Amino acid sequence: MAEVINGRLAGSAVNGEIEPPGDDRVAACDDGLIIQAEYTDPMDPVHVRFELWDGPPPVDAWEELWTGRLLSKSGLVGAGAWASIYAHDVEFDLGLGDTTWSARVVTKILQTEQEAGFPYAVARVELYKIQFWN
Repeated sequence: MAEVINGRLAGSAVNGEIEPPGDDRVAACDDGLIIQAEYTDPMDPVHVRFELWDGPPPVDAWEELWTGRLLSKSGLVGAGAWASIYAHDVEFDLGLGDTTWSARVVTKILQTEQEAGFPYAVARVELYKIQFWN
């Protein structure tokens, strides 16, 4: 997740100013995040949704990976696969620039059940919500 400026991802996450995530799966800087997907098989899709809340979002059954503060100068944020050379697939307008937001990353992995004689993960999808509030 990084800021979008002139239609491109920008900031510390894109410029290599954040060390890759460790065991926590999320690395953060003042203006961006790098999230390490649980599975690296290209057949396993990853979907990201941005959410804007008036206050802290309610806790749900999703696994919390990170909570902190993020600066957005432009008010636009985006997400894309790291291997895609910084092109972004998802863009979200926070509606307010030059703002430091409270933020949380939560995840849920949807996976088919094991069936005898078939590979364990016939279908697996990783879902991520990046939630912002002031």
